[in-house]
Amino acid sequence: MRVLIVSDNYAPNRDGIAASVISLAAGLRELGHELAVIAPRAGTPIPPAGYRTYLVPSFSTGHGDYRFSWPSAGVVRRIIEHYAPDVVHVHTLGSLGLLAASHCRRLEIKCVLTWHTDLEAYRKAYPVLNLCIPLMYLASSPRPLPTAVARLLLRTAIALTGRGRMAEYYRQMLCGTLTLFDYLITPSPKAAASVAELMPSGSVSVIPTAPIPVQELDAESNMHLKSLRKLLHGGDAVICFVGRLSKEKNLDVLLRVMAHHVLPEYPRARLNVIGGGRDRTHYERLAHTLMISHAVTFSGPLPREMVGHVLKSCTVLAHPAMSETQGLVIDEAALAGVPAVVLDPELAVRHAVTGYIATSESSLGAQLVRVIRAPDIRHRLGVNARQAVEKYTPSRYAARVAAVYFKVVGLDSWDSHDT
Repeated sequence: MRVLIVSDNYAPNRDGIAASVISLAAGLRELGHELAVIAPRAGTPIPPAGYRTYLVPSFSTGHGDYRFSWPSAGVVRRIIEHYAPDVVHVHTLGSLGLLAASHCRRLEIKCVLTWHTDLEAYRKAYPVLNLCIPLMYLASSPRPLPTAVARLLLRTAIALTGRGRMAEYYRQMLCGTLTLFDYLITPSPKAAASVAELMPSGSVSVIPTAPIPVQELDAESNMHLKSLRKLLHGGDAVICFVGRLSKEKNLDVLLRVMAHHVLPEYPRARLNVIGGGRDRTHYERLAHTLMISHAVTFSGPLPREMVGHVLKSCTVLAHPAMSETQGLVIDEAALAGVPAVVLDPELAVRHAVTGYIATSESSLGAQLVRVIRAPDIRHRLGVNARQAVEKYTPSRYAARVAAVYFKVVGLDSWDSHDT
């Protein structure tokens, strides 16, 4: 099958969407499918990946590694027509993803969306989405604009001035945007539930992204890792946070937990913060205000292939975010044999089996201290966590996604397509 993947997030971006695209592409290639990727062009050259990659102009948004694609409508259409895919798989509702989906509608090509981000939840952390969601709806609407579309956009503009009924209008616009797609995939039941509220009658499959196994590092990366380990805290009481340094990841919660609950109980505990973002200075100042700077190290962003090696040297992963649709780093830590303590009960952590689910800030601190203090518990949780994820490889992930492709295009299997 010929698959065209479209994503506004891609390497060298380090977030979960970029990782999902790379994991899926690796799995599809392993299964023998043909594929190509359309993604934003970033400053760092992308190494050859074994499949065709079309890079479109983009510029930095100022939010971490996120870039805004600035594609030519004609160029994207020509890429789709030239590549002639059986199915197009969109991973983002950015300018590139929406443009590709609109072309698929006109060209009568089947189009699948993976809903990676809870856009309604993210509006609180990223107010710019209050503008972006109406623009997404406008971009996905037919021309000339139907009267109902124009009325909804007008009502939203009026609501923005008075903060009235905004949530209702945004849900209507997201529902309208999702009608561009023939099928939806979500990485978790939690995400499927949020989509069900937008599209009660839509076709949705839950398919988690498979974590990418840790690879051997080249000589240059090994030197970088050795230098990094001199900066990071080491030992058997190391808590690790991995993620973008932005409001929705709840790092401020974790820093307060370190100050008020973990260090008073276990003064030797240390926290390594892995990730970048424009709010880094804010969190460094918060650590200073809480008088825990001696116990917290900020590494900055790391290449994804290096994160797994860093996780291996940690004791426990702390994941305080509440707006994740999967929390792929939890599975990446599990591959390294590292259990996780989370605040969100809907993430894929089995309480007291593969990690712990905390119910409050004090509970988060208590569970982190429990894992640190008890090597036997830590070992058991780590083994269980690794066994739970190690068999779910990128090829198995890709096989489940490919089954959706076959369903959408009306085939029972790839063999029936060949014959």
